[in-house]
Amino acid sequence: MASDIMYSVDDWVVHTYYGVGQIQKVEKKPIHGEVTKCFKVKTKNSTFWFPTKDIENPRVRPVASKEVIKKVIRNLRRKSSKLDTDRKIWKERIDEVQSNGDLLSISVLIRDLSAQQVLRQLNQTEEDALAHFKERLLREWASITNEEIEKLRSDLHAYVTESQSKIKVD
Repeated sequence: MASDIMYSVDDWVVHTYYGVGQIQKVEKKPIHGEVTKCFKVKTKNSTFWFPTKDIENPRVRPVASKEVIKKVIRNLRRKSSKLDTDRKIWKERIDEVQSNGDLLSISVLIRDLSAQQVLRQLNQTEEDALAHFKERLLREWASITNEEIEKLRSDLHAYVTESQSKIKVD
């Protein structure tokens, strides 16, 4: 049975497609011919709504905790996993991370795509995914820590560079 969820106005949430946004207010919206109370969420580039009673919405989640950010940083600093050369496998990984929207998965993909960039030129899909996921990580990270995105961008670059230094180039 659905019930009102733990979100409130001013809370930060993450949508798998729209990214990080802040709940602005509760509005009534027509959904499937029925007036429904919805949270109005403003992201950097868009606005979306989701029902207040949609407790198991697979596309919306609260922003990660500070503990998760610590794990993200550890992921970013680690040596990359075995890097596959098959671009189809990379596309599948990108699609999987896009659909689940998990911050830890995003951090691993950023680290591994950045490592792959050292070994070979990324294709357009991979370049776009890397840029998209970096921005998504930075926006969520900033919403959690209240730090400026540009400072975090510098930190992200340092962590990825540290990880890349662990790669053996043949």
